[in-house]
Amino acid sequence: GNSGGGGSRYSALKDFDDADDHQRRKDRNKRRVSFKPFPHKKDVKLRVEDARRLWDEDDDMTESTSMAKDRPSSRRRGSPIPRGKFAKLMQNSYGWYQVTIHNGQIYDKETLIRALLAAMSPHVFIPQYWRVERHSVIFYTDDFELAERIQQLGRHAQLPDGFRLMPRVRSGIPLVAIDDEFKLKMKTAMAKRYNVQTKALDLSRFHCDPDIKPIFCPLFRANVMSAALDIISENIPDIVAINLNENNMTTMEAFKSVEKRLPNLRILYLGDNKLPSLAHLLVFRNLPIVELVLRNNPCRSRYKDLQHFVSEVRRKFPKLQKLDGEALEPQVNFDLNETATLPTTKASFLCDNAGAELVRQFLDQYFNIFDSESRQLLLDAYHEHALLSITMPSANQAGGRLNSFWKFNRNLRRVVNSERDDLRTKLLKSGRLACVSTLDEWPRTVHERRTFTVDLTLYNPQMMVFTVTGLFKELTNDNDGPSSTSSMQPYELRHFVRTFVVVPQNTGFCIRNETIFITNASQDQLREYKRSLHQPAPGGSNAAGGPLATGLTVVGGGPATTDNSLRNRLNPGGNEVVAAAAILPPSAGVGPNAATGSAGSPPTDDATKMQMVQAMSAQSQMNLDWSRKCLEETNWDFNHAAFVFEKLFKENKIPPEAFVK
Repeated sequence: GNSGGGGSRYSALKDFDDADDHQRRKDRNKRRVSFKPFPHKKDVKLRVEDARRLWDEDDDMTESTSMAKDRPSSRRRGSPIPRGKFAKLMQNSYGWYQVTIHNGQIYDKETLIRALLAAMSPHVFIPQYWRVERHSVIFYTDDFELAERIQQLGRHAQLPDGFRLMPRVRSGIPLVAIDDEFKLKMKTAMAKRYNVQTKALDLSRFHCDPDIKPIFCPLFRANVMSAALDIISENIPDIVAINLNENNMTTMEAFKSVEKRLPNLRILYLGDNKLPSLAHLLVFRNLPIVELVLRNNPCRSRYKDLQHFVSEVRRKFPKLQKLDGEALEPQVNFDLNETATLPTTKASFLCDNAGAELVRQFLDQYFNIFDSESRQLLLDAYHEHALLSITMPSANQAGGRLNSFWKFNRNLRRVVNSERDDLRTKLLKSGRLACVSTLDEWPRTVHERRTFTVDLTLYNPQMMVFTVTGLFKELTNDNDGPSSTSSMQPYELRHFVRTFVVVPQNTGFCIRNETIFITNASQDQLREYKRSLHQPAPGGSNAAGGPLATGLTVVGGGPATTDNSLRNRLNPGGNEVVAAAAILPPSAGVGPNAATGSAGSPPTDDATKMQMVQAMSAQSQMNLDWSRKCLEETNWDFNHAAFVFEKLFKENKIPPEAFVK
């Protein structure tokens, strides 16, 4: 009976000895070749290795269990923290720690605090800067030991409904709002740190000051540092030294214009901060810094050579005598007078006062024609072989495209010559006709004579060279006919620089060479121009092309005579900027004698007087009544009236109603 089928099975089991079992397990552990693609082969390998470890542990469960108890727990580098455990909290230099309770926003503050206090009993704490976010509640504490205890609560902190708080703790600094209470506490703490005798303020580790707690006051925040500077400048503007060591500062942005607020600051301690570069110290370059501390800053470690570091610091602070507590060797300075004052700026320059009247007349006639409806009359103003070059900056530099002039642009940085097209030569206009034709393609313009400056750099019988700068209006609507010169005409304000080389021809002069630079008016120029529209312009002109007023100043030259011509009204001593005399253009219809009143009797006809009144009003910006009064009191001597007006205007003796039109 034992030889049946069942017996054969038992006999087979008897034949399965330990050697066979070992061989079968050995074969089982061999890796099998597979042609199936596994996108995560690394994960598969880890699973096989885990399986091998489990199979080996099955051989001797008792031994593996005892070894596991003796072996310390560890995890692979980069693997996540096991559930229910948190990374060890590290103490930071700020002294503040952030506590986050996820999903805590669904409970009120009192309920959460009561649960935390119950779990931490008998320890007591007061949460700071409590705020509710979308999926959590966040608060801060400035006690490291307390932060550790909160982190160790884990699942022990529980609400009555069974919700486990599971607070997460990490290093973090709260957001602070600057208000009057905040500034008052800052001021109180700073008052205790100020030394009246040495005029020194110690703000080192200011965020750890016990007089400020529990408010967090980080000076490395720009708004907090700005508030501190406000307090300093308002209460101790004569401060000499400030200690800002150990404040974790990364930038000095709050110290902009510090030389105006703290002009006597000479000693500055910035050690143990986080300034990455010496460039952050440029805000102090206008202060007479004599002592500076920069130790333990990243900017110091950027220089391997100490002498190089010292040299770079001294280049920014030439008067520095002490760096990081070490006295520096005196620098070799040249004997320069540091207090020397620059010459007074002049509105214009004339190398020879003899050319003043000639330049004035030339420009007066030139721009009268240039701003007229047709520029063809300028043909007589250019030499037969004249050259003209027009340039302008790129759109980025000019603040916008100069579309009306762009096709004439001969800026050598953008004009690239090719074998087939020599643009540099093509854009250089040669000959009288080419020059005037180019200028005639310009849109209608109105040059603002009151903005002109003129520099006469060369004047001799063979030629004269002068440069004119100023503003002009580019009229953007040419469909209004003659009325387009109205002040209501839309326009774009442009800035120009034009250099003329003028040579004698027959009984007059003509332009031999001209360069023109055009760009958009800057914001400062635009503001100044708009401001000038509401002020009278002594010796100035109207926008429609009245008498030229350049504010010329003669440097050098002989003594002035007593007549009222422009040449002799310029200041030969160069001590004062003098406006040009008012000389009416021929198109005004007023004769020279009537205009100046110095070579004949006063005008008697009403038409001439009315023209003079209108000219005086346009030049002085006074209304017609006051312009007539000015002329009547000077016996209709136009130049004398202009002189009297200018003198009284400078003395602020002209009433405001004179300018009400």
